Amino acid sequence: MSKTVMFGFVGTVVVIVVFVLLGIFTDASFSGIAGIIAAVAFGAAMLGLMSLLLTLVGTVRELTATVQRITEHTVPLLGGINETVAGVNTELARLDTVVASVQHISGQAESIADVVHAAVANPLIKAIAFVTGTRVAVKAARRVD
Repeated sequence: MSKTVMFGFVGTVVVIVVFVLLGIFTDASFSGIAGIIAAVAFGAAMLGLMSLLLTLVGTVRELTATVQRITEHTVPLLGGINETVAGVNTELARLDTVVASVQHISGQAESIADVVHAAVANPLIKAIAFVTGTRVAVKAARRVD
């Protein structure tokens, strides 16, 4: 127990004893007995309140210690998280560059495909038409013979 609680406990006991003694020695009437009962009830209430406050003080101390421990562990973790986020941002910037390069290459490949299509498609269609026409002509010539 702390010194303050001890002094409060002793003070309460002293007040109870003083009220009881005053009630006994000054007056033995109904009001004196009522004073003694009131003094004992007051003392019991104060002792209960002190017990409750002592428990509350202990709980607050434990809570304060827990918060301090959590703070001691959390601050370094936050520093580590900041470093990790900075590293991730750097990697994302690199990845952004790679994606931009891939988009550029994809655009170039699409342009090349369009050029090849334009260059090859028309002559290829003409060649296929020529071959088909020649085959039809050869079949027709064989039928005639």
